[in-house]
This record gives sequence, structure tokens and C-alpha cells, in this order.
Amino acid sequence: MTSMFTALFSRDPVKEFPFDLLNKYPDVEQFSVFSLYSGKSRTTQEDVSIFCANLKDLGYLHAQKAAACLKKIKTLRHPSILLYLDSIQTDSLIYIVTEAVVPFTSYVKNLKVFSNFQEVASWGLYSVANAVSFLSQDVKCVHNNINCHSVFVNKSGEWKLFGFEYLISYEDEPEALHKPSEFKQYTTPEVRDGKVVLKNNWTVDAYGYGCFVWEVFNGPLSDASLLKNPNKIPKEIQKDVRLLLHPAISSRLSVGDFVRRNRVTGGFFTNPVVDNLLFLEEFHLKDSNEQCAMLNSLSNILDQFPKDIQVHKILSRINEMIKFSNVGCSAIPALIKIGKLLGEEEYQVHVIPSVIAMFASQDRITRVRLLEQLEHFIDHLKPEVVNEKIFPPLVTGLLDTSASIREHTMKRACSKMESTTSAFGQPAGAAFRCVCIPVELVKHQSVDADGETQYRCGFRIGGGIDQDPAQSPAGYPDSGIYITSVEPGGAADQCGLRKDDKILQANGCDLTMATHEQAASVQIAPKLNYKNLNENLTRHLLRILIKDEQPGIRTNCCIALGKIAPYLQPEVRQKILIPSFCRSMKDSFPPARIAGILALSATEQFYPLKSVAVAILPALTVLMIDPEKQVRENAFRSCKGFMEKLEKASENPEIIPKLESEVNVRFSADSFAQNMPQWASRALSSLTTKFQKPVSSLLARSDLKEEATTKKHQAEDLAPNSDDKNPIPTTNSSTVDANSTLPAASSSTVVKSESELLDKPKSDWNNWDDDWENEETPTEEQQTAMTDLNDDRFSMQTEVNEEIDWASGEDWQEFPFEYLHSEIVQFLLTYADEACVLKKLEDMGVRVGLALAEFLSMDMLPLRAEIDVVKFLCKEFWCAIFGKQVNSLRTNHQGIYVIYDNSFVLLQPFSNNNQYQEEVQRYLAFTRGLIRGALGNFGLNAAVVADVQEMPAVRFSINLKSET
Repeated sequence: MTSMFTALFSRDPVKEFPFDLLNKYPDVEQFSVFSLYSGKSRTTQEDVSIFCANLKDLGYLHAQKAAACLKKIKTLRHPSILLYLDSIQTDSLIYIVTEAVVPFTSYVKNLKVFSNFQEVASWGLYSVANAVSFLSQDVKCVHNNINCHSVFVNKSGEWKLFGFEYLISYEDEPEALHKPSEFKQYTTPEVRDGKVVLKNNWTVDAYGYGCFVWEVFNGPLSDASLLKNPNKIPKEIQKDVRLLLHPAISSRLSVGDFVRRNRVTGGFFTNPVVDNLLFLEEFHLKDSNEQCAMLNSLSNILDQFPKDIQVHKILSRINEMIKFSNVGCSAIPALIKIGKLLGEEEYQVHVIPSVIAMFASQDRITRVRLLEQLEHFIDHLKPEVVNEKIFPPLVTGLLDTSASIREHTMKRACSKMESTTSAFGQPAGAAFRCVCIPVELVKHQSVDADGETQYRCGFRIGGGIDQDPAQSPAGYPDSGIYITSVEPGGAADQCGLRKDDKILQANGCDLTMATHEQAASVQIAPKLNYKNLNENLTRHLLRILIKDEQPGIRTNCCIALGKIAPYLQPEVRQKILIPSFCRSMKDSFPPARIAGILALSATEQFYPLKSVAVAILPALTVLMIDPEKQVRENAFRSCKGFMEKLEKASENPEIIPKLESEVNVRFSADSFAQNMPQWASRALSSLTTKFQKPVSSLLARSDLKEEATTKKHQAEDLAPNSDDKNPIPTTNSSTVDANSTLPAASSSTVVKSESELLDKPKSDWNNWDDDWENEETPTEEQQTAMTDLNDDRFSMQTEVNEEIDWASGEDWQEFPFEYLHSEIVQFLLTYADEACVLKKLEDMGVRVGLALAEFLSMDMLPLRAEIDVVKFLCKEFWCAIFGKQVNSLRTNHQGIYVIYDNSFVLLQPFSNNNQYQEEVQRYLAFTRGLIRGALGNFGLNAAVVADVQEMPAVRFSINLKSET
């Protein structure tokens, strides 16, 4: 028993202290009873700070102050007060363990060189002010030691209040306010004169806070007389700082009032830094629209924050939002941008878990945004993470009903700029070497410092024709592709590549005019394991190639198969490549046939000679008489190449075993890239950049189109009925028959509610809402804002330097549609009476509206609400035809909508008088049909009436409740 008590009381608590003291910060003890050390937890290895007080050296009074500080910090919890973690107290020492911090005086020296110092400083001052207000209002005490030496800064760039050695309660005696002589410059006038009363007295800390504000901008205060000169204090707060430092207590400004007076529009505490950081702290209190709007704008202003705030505060908040809120889509740009500031180890801890979580999200926009940003984080994904966590949810995108998601998934999962095996260029002494990279098609291993085997290229690149060379840190002389860093000991390092090398060519693909994305897109396929690559991915691609209704996606699927072919096992290649490419060569879509030809040519080394003669050449010869010239040209070129291969084998039979043996091996750079015939190399290079671009920059909205796209559209002649006296010449058309897809709701039959609507003055409209702006022509800023309304529904924007294969809205605007329309009207009037012409024009408009609406909405997410369909009509549809949006939209939310166009394109040639009122309906019939057809594409039956009061303004009334 005695030995037990002896052991219990003889333990040394210092030796059992679970923290290690590391480096000491100088000069802290000059203004404190504590010395400050950096430290590390022995259990968690987390960084901490340790405040140490050697009681034997301090003397009795200072030892009492140290003990009081420990007692107080244990009980104080506030976001702007230093976070207490642990402590130890003996007769000889006191250790206080807190979150890792640095002294404010050393931190602010580095912060002042930051370009946005004033706004960042305003955030720190705002935080300290909150801590002071908390002490005076809630704790009912006086800190009595507020200055630059009692503030510390943590890893997140947050300013934390400490220095509680001299903290006293309102109930204490006034004599307790007196401090040692080294603090005389911070002593208030009333304390020096002995006139202070402590009860409910905040004036001491208000004066101290004023001193601290002065020190933030001017450095440590050495004498109280310096406070009279504001020096570098921002002009907008100089008056309030003087009030904080006012010698008369009755005139002194409180810290709370200082914050309130400057947290107003245009105030010192109202700026992007403070606003956004406060929003992040209160994120859980905001609604989803506010959250998404804030995150969408955050990536554009990240440069206004120092690195420590971005990495340790904003990034952690973003990860919390992704985990607990449905805002992943909006958080991706900021997450990726901050990730560029991290090292590999930090990236694995702070970014990759969120990426994995978002890939598992069911939100389509989030998945598309991730695929768009894949090039920025794919290098950091380990193969096991790709196969176990990324690929399973990723591959579901190939089954998605959204055409855009299927396309993005396929393109991103199947493209890669592969690992390097060797480099040939100028001597190492050259400032910028030019290198060509023959590409290894098998994975290369590189070992990190922790010994973990990884598969990666071993280098990173920068530049591209879409990047400004002047903005590059290295100051590259042109817009080429340059190596920005090389992994020590990696595959690129072993092959002789080094930083600042310019890449001219990779995998036979010319990169001298490549965009950054084309060159840097290190993608998923090379990291997949056998099962995911050879079984799962190929199965989904084949299903798309055979069954997908979108011709562009079938085309890209063929290209994708050609891209991943080198990674496939030989037996898988033999089984799927020729049937797949030959099927594409029979596709009704010309680009799909071209893709099939190029894919066959680019993979010519994968086919036995017998397959070339029996399967490939017969399939190519059929395309030599294809209606499309480009298809014929590629077929002839490819056929000649395969014929040369057969002729070579015929003339040199001894090389046949070698050619046949190469078919069943995994190809290396030497056999696949360097020794590839020139005709096949050209095909490979062409295939590398051949992905079909989306026809729209909008997100896919094809869910509601499945039924419409499966209907058989029949051509309708333009001729009138057989009893017409003047038959109109027929025109064959592949567009949709309006009468076969829409109920026969004629716009010439006006329902009663519409007639009343047209005659009713606006002031008498009860229960009607302005659903889209107002009747007045919007300003340029309003038009921009109206256009930006699409941003919450649509996400994809056309990538830099992408070529759009189909006409965009701008192309339509450049075409003089009004002149063509006028000629059509005049032409029809020569063949039939006006009633017949109006019907024919409207029917033509219905067919065109159906086809155009289907085309414009092909790559959009489903429009589920009736109002969304009408807004699509007023925005995207109207812009595509007339080059502008409508001016306003009104609805009673009962199926009736009124569209206003104050400067209708088709009426602009008319003068504003009554002589054309009778003729004006001729020039509105086609547009009425356009509206009916566009709405019919979404399954909405409509009657449309056009009314003109004063040209060129027109009002279209739409009744979605009418029946015929």
C-alpha cells in the first residue's frame, strides 16, 4: 500500500505531459508573463502552441497573474478568443496548451505585403472587436490588456484574443487596473489620474482597442503621444478611432458602437472579405439559393484572401458544406482553385474526400461539373481510389437519360495524355528545351517518399493557346505547352524531362497549337483495373454505340473506343473493335461514319491480316460511294493504308509472323507510336482531337424528350388542298408534321378569355403577376441579368476554343431572317388567297417551331414546369430566331400567358400608321405557328393570338387551356 501511494505522488506531471515543446518565439515574454513555444501532440501529431510560465523566475505577483490567466481561459469559449486545449500547473511552472498560433506582431509584418491588406485587417479587427464586446457585455469584466501583444493568429488567419493576466471583474477594486511600467503607453488617461470606476465600465477596453487599431496600421506603440497622429489608419475610420481614444470617458465610443457604425453599406467592415467570411460562418442559417449564389461567386474573389485563410478556413468550410448541404455543384470551382495551393499530402486530406463524396452525388449538375474539372484533380487520384470510389458512380453517367451527361462521362473517362517514357530535345543548358514525347501505353510506377507505389505521368504542364503567356509565373515566351514541374525520381525525371521543357508532340499528336485542356487532360482510363476497363467500361460504351438515340454521342462513343483501345487486353480488342467500328461506319450520321474510319485507321496494329482482308477492307469499300465527300475521302485514304500493309506482307512473307504476334501483345511506345505508319499516325492525331462538340452550351434536358425523339417524323408538302385554284409548289421536308404531333388547336379560333384579355387595360388586371421583368424595355444591365437567370438551371459553358458544329444563337442573329420571311409571305400570296396563306404560314411555323425547339433543348435538363417552358420560349427560343429576348412576360397562373416584344423584328420595316394594320397579320402568322410548335415540343397544346396596337410592338397571347 505504501509503495502504491509513493508511486502515485512521486509521478512527475511534466514528464507525462502529452505535448512536446519545439521552437520558442522571441520577445513574447517582454509583454507577458508567458513565453510562447510551438509544440506537437504526442498522440495526434497535431500542431499546438504552448504558453510557458516559470513561476520561480517571475516572482509572487506575476505568478499570481499567470495562475489567474490559466483559470480564466479554461472558462472562456468564444470564436475570437484563443482556444484552450490542455494545461499543467505545478509549484514551479504553468503550461497552457492552445490551438497553434503565432504572435500578431510577426504575422502582421508578412500580411502588410499582401495586396488586399486593408480588407483582411478589417476582418481581424472585426473578430477582436467581437471578443472585446463578449467580455464586456456577457462576462461583465475588463480585459485591461488589449494591444498588439495580446492578440495571436492561428493557421486560419483568425485573430484570437489572449493575455488574460490582467483581466478583472466589474466588481473588483479600481486599483486592479494598474499594470507594470512596460504597459504605460496603453494606460488610459482616467487610470493614470485615478478617476476610473469599474462598475459597468467598458471604457478601458475601448481605449485599448483604439490603441490596437492604431498598431495594426502603424506598428507597435512605443509612446501614448503617437496616438494623436493617425498616420496610416484608413480615412474612413480615423474619426471613430479618435472617439475610441477620447480622453473624456463620456465622449468615448464603445467597441460595439464602433462595429455598428462601420458595418453599414460602404463602411470599413463592409467589404467582400468580411461579408464572405461572415457568410461562411453563418452558412447553415442561409437558404439554398443564397448558399449557391455565394459559392458561385466565391471562386472569383479568392485572390482577395491570403493563402492561410483560403486553405485553412474557407476550404474547411467548403468541405463542411459539401458534406452536410446540397451545394456540391456550386462549391467545385472554389474547391479546385484552393486545391492548387496545397501540397500532395494536404490535397489527399482536404480535397480528395470531397471529390469522392461529390462523385457519389445524385445531382446531375454536380457530376457534370466534376467531369468538366477532372483535369485539375485526376493526377491526385490513386488507382485504388479511382477503381473503388470514383468509377462505380462515374459509370452510371453512361446510363443517364441526359445526353450531355452521357457525353461528358464518356469523353472524360476515355481520354488521356499518357505517361512519358523518353524525351529527345536540346541540351540541358537551354533555357527552354523543345521535346517530343513518345508515349508509353502501359502504366509507369513512381515511388513517393512514403514508399507507396503510384501510377502517374511524373510531371505537370502549363500554357496552351487558351492561356496568356504573360500571366504565367515562369514567363514563357509563347503559348506552347510547357512542363511546370517534374516529380523527383518519377517516370518523367528518369526519362530526362525537366522543368520549363516545351512539349511539341505527344503520342503522335501535335501540341504546338493545343489548348491547355487538350494537352493536360490526364483522365480516368489508364488508372482503371482489368475488370473496370475491359469489362464494365467497354460494356457500357458498346451499349451506347448500339442503342443511343443521339448521333453525336454515338460518334463520340466510337472515338472513345479508339482512344482506350491501347489499354484493352488483346483478347478484348479482337472481340469488340472491328464490329464496333464497322457498325459506326454504317451509321446514318456522317460524322459517326468518319469516326469509325479514323478509329480503324488509328488502331491498325491491333488487327490480324486476315481480319483486314475479310472484314475491314469490304466495309471501307462501301463508303467509297458515300454521299458525303469527307466520308469518301477518309475511306479512300484508310483503304490505301490497309492495302499497303497487305502488300508489304505479301512482298515480305517473313514479316508476317512478327505482324501477327504484335496483335496479341500490349503495345509500348516504340511499337505503337514511333513505328506507326504515317497514314495511321495522321488518323491517330486526328482522332485525338475529334470529339464532337455539344451543339449547345446548356446542360442536358433530354429527359422530357425521350418520347418526342422516338416518334417517326413524316414530311409534309407545302401545297394547299387539291381544290385550291393556285397550287403552291411542293417542298419535301424532313421536319415534323405539326398535325401529327399536336392537337389541332388553331390560333384563328380565339377563346373568350383571350379576347377579354386583349381589350382589358393593364391597370385592371387582377390576380396577374409579372413573371418576367416588366413591360418596359429593360436596360442593358437588366438584359444581362435576365440572361443570367439561366445560370441556376444551366451550368455548362462552351469550353475555350471549342468549335461548335451547329449554328449558335449568334449565327442566327447574323442571318437576315426578316427578309427571307417577307419573301416567303409575298411568294405565297401569289399562289393562294390570304386565308389559305395565313393557315399555311402558321402550319409552316408549327413545323419549324417543333424542330427548332427540339434542337435547342436537346442538351438541356428537363423543363418540368409549365412556366419554365414558357420562359424557355421567351429567352433561348426567341434569341435563336430573332436575336433578342422578349421584353416582358405576364401570366395569371391559370394557363394564360402574354408575351410582349416592343420591337418585333418582323414588323420593324413597317411605318407606324394604320395603313398596314390589315396586312400585319400576314407577318405574324408564321410566328404564331413557331410559338405553337415550340410549346408542342414539350407536350403543351396552345392557341396563340397576336395583337398589334403600335408597331413595331406586338403582344402574343397564349392560352394553354383551350381545347378544340
